[in-house]
Amino acid sequence: MRALLCVALVAWLTAGCQSAPPPLAFEQSARISLKRICMVPPGMPEHAAVSIMNPIGAGFGVLGTLIETRRAAAADAEMADVLAKAHYDFAGALTNALAVATHKAGFAISRAEEPRPSKDREKFLSQYPKRLPVDAYLDIYATYIGFRALQSSAAYRPRIDLVARLVSLRGTTLFQRRIVYGSSAAEDEDALLIPADDTVTFRDRAALQANPSRTARALQTAIDSISWELARQLM
Repeated sequence: MRALLCVALVAWLTAGCQSAPPPLAFEQSARISLKRICMVPPGMPEHAAVSIMNPIGAGFGVLGTLIETRRAAAADAEMADVLAKAHYDFAGALTNALAVATHKAGFAISRAEEPRPSKDREKFLSQYPKRLPVDAYLDIYATYIGFRALQSSAAYRPRIDLVARLVSLRGTTLFQRRIVYGSSAAEDEDALLIPADDTVTFRDRAALQANPSRTARALQTAIDSISWELARQLM
């Protein structure tokens, strides 16, 4: 029991604490020679999450943390069931939306066929495919996809947290930015923050489960918004 409590506490304290790489704006002068981009398979969480940023249980020590950890696990399992009922694949939806948005930004987009190593799910790739007829690689990983409430009594809103970078064939980083949909002004000032649509809320977990299609549409809205914002950064 003590070991379980320790594991839960460590997981709680370290969740979301990974620091994003420093931002680097895209220089318009780079567009002269940048036409073809290869998008490598984005890094994704295994499951869409449902979390509370400041849960009541966190104020009751290790036992409270364990309770909240179990609550979060149950909520994530419920979300997996909801999205399955809606026949919605969030990973495929995000990958497609990112490719379409980047194409609309004026680039010819190709997709690397090699799967992303599981060890690189939440970090940039250490190396990229070779001998491809492209000018740069678009490398993206998402650390959070799902829904989040600011506190236990607050409504849930869609939340996506991703980090993107554009790397030239020579290995030079041309662009790098963390973008968060469904954020608050109190979060990391280095991130590009996109407020969630206030008309798309779910008062509790039961509301998230009540209409799977509506829940999936809410997540798709967030995906479309964050993908288009990335494209704007590359225009």
